[in-house]
Amino acid sequence: MPHRIIVYELNEVPYKVFDHYCDHFKNGALARLRKQSTAFETFAEDSGHLSPWVTWPTLHRGVLNDEHEITDFGQNLRSVNRELPPIWDILSRRGIKVGMFGSLHTHPLPDNVKDYAFYVPDTFAAGPECFPEQYEVFQAFNLAMTGKNASQVNSGIALKEAARFVAASPGLGISGRTLTKLVGQIASERLNKNRLVRRRTSQVQIAFDFFLKALWREHPEASFFFTNHVASSLHRYWPSLFPEDYEDLRYDLDWLTAWKNEIPFTLHEADYQVSQLIAFTERNPGYKLIVATSMGQAAVQGTERENRRVVVTGLNRLMKGLGLGDEEWKKRPAMVPHYNAWITPEKRNEFLQKLSALTINGKCIRAEPLGEGIYRLEISLINQAEILVEFEGGPADPAVFGIANLDLQDAAGSNAYHVPDGILAIYDPRIAGSLERHRISTLDVAPTILQNFGITPPQYMQSGFKLG
Repeated sequence: MPHRIIVYELNEVPYKVFDHYCDHFKNGALARLRKQSTAFETFAEDSGHLSPWVTWPTLHRGVLNDEHEITDFGQNLRSVNRELPPIWDILSRRGIKVGMFGSLHTHPLPDNVKDYAFYVPDTFAAGPECFPEQYEVFQAFNLAMTGKNASQVNSGIALKEAARFVAASPGLGISGRTLTKLVGQIASERLNKNRLVRRRTSQVQIAFDFFLKALWREHPEASFFFTNHVASSLHRYWPSLFPEDYEDLRYDLDWLTAWKNEIPFTLHEADYQVSQLIAFTERNPGYKLIVATSMGQAAVQGTERENRRVVVTGLNRLMKGLGLGDEEWKKRPAMVPHYNAWITPEKRNEFLQKLSALTINGKCIRAEPLGEGIYRLEISLINQAEILVEFEGGPADPAVFGIANLDLQDAAGSNAYHVPDGILAIYDPRIAGSLERHRISTLDVAPTILQNFGITPPQYMQSGFKLG
């Protein structure tokens, strides 16, 4: 008899962070998960630069990035989805009812979306389309928040706007607890402006409520929920939790004190969410909870404090400044410091020529082709006292090209970054856990889930392991 499964994708959280939290909050859900689960140390075998938009497709499809060739958001995935489909696609086409909420590379909607219990794509989707349609009002708000709060949380996005969309989406299931959290967030910002950064977690608080309500309503056989809220705080605030990890710590005591509670804050939210999923499995026999990452993070040596960062505040202005009309390019989803855009065939050469003629303090914006006319743009300029923009040999107004020298509220760059080591914990309320952790590849996850449902994995996958 197959187990029904809930996959909670806790992006980029390593055991170092997981265990540290469990040691300090021994009565929490994560500590219970550590004590009562079957746990594995995972390893991402992908080659080259590790990023979540690369390592999650590996875990979901059971093949390395050299085979699936997914390198960023916004790529056309029609071919790879046909040849190397993600596990939820294989499951749904074999009659397994799947619930999807936010896993990476889930836009556009699949052609059989009505076979799903629910389907809400990731926060980097190119549009708000969801199934059922009632989720689209949330997804539109979610995408807007992600776009505006990428480099720095935008105080102009007031949480009262969240209340408006909640009022416009009856039945989705926002809880009184979350509404209290949102009101508390507004109050805390007024007392301490540093708390503004916690709005990144507000998004996932709302999203999880909707997922949990859908889980109780639909009881899907397999469901997936993705959250990046802990990962984003680890990148920025790792020194405040693990200052001993740095040979040359470049943050003073004031900074460490100001931001020391940010990682615990995000982990408290993850702990609450896991507690709700554990409760669900206990009240619904036959369910297992899988908490997984596709890789982890670790301290980066020699990083500078980022007091300022050069960013593109408006991709539309950059394209207009380069001479492209609205019909000659389209924005594609990306994660800062990247900006992705599709350019019409007729304009690609001209676009590249003009982009190379644009410099910021003597440096060009790099453009990497992702295929099918999509380009990844990247600026790597930090701590610039001022910026001098030149275009085609002469000075230019930065605002014309949507370029700004942004003061960072927390002066935090990428103090921790991606490493291959991740976590996998399987909670079954019917069996005792084990503190022993065996090492497996992320390639083992997809075939294991398929075998749980009696589906023989495709030949290109590994054999996996028994789910229990």
